[in-house]
Amino acid sequence: MRRWLIWSLVAVVVVVAAGIGGVAVYRTVTYGDRYDAEHSAVTVSDGSVFTLVVRDRGASVGDYWTATVADPAIAEQVGSELVADSLSDRVFGAAPGGGAGERLITFKATAAGTTTITLSNCFQGCDNDRRKAASSAVSWSVTVER
Repeated sequence: MRRWLIWSLVAVVVVVAAGIGGVAVYRTVTYGDRYDAEHSAVTVSDGSVFTLVVRDRGASVGDYWTATVADPAIAEQVGSELVADSLSDRVFGAAPGGGAGERLITFKATAAGTTTITLSNCFQGCDNDRRKAASSAVSWSVTVER
């Protein structure tokens, strides 16, 4: 009986470790290296995936992030995802139009060279001075090496 308990505990530890490792591999493959606004100069390898990260107050308040790549031959956008701050939103998903957190905009490096990638937030449509003042943009200089 005691042997069975020990092997059961070992099995649980192995399954948990494999799950954690699987999540880490998934994140690396899906998002690559992550860069926030404090890291405005980025160097990546040709063919690699990388993610630029900005704060997002959520669609319910009017944040709307877009990406512009100055030279699209060097990098292309492959995804955009909001990772919510609240555990409830992470587990059950954000309510439609809600959920503040981090906006992860993912790119694939497609050719050697240097380009500028700008993430712009047009707050609530940018249709008046107050909304334009609440809007923002962040730029990264991205160098892709062979």
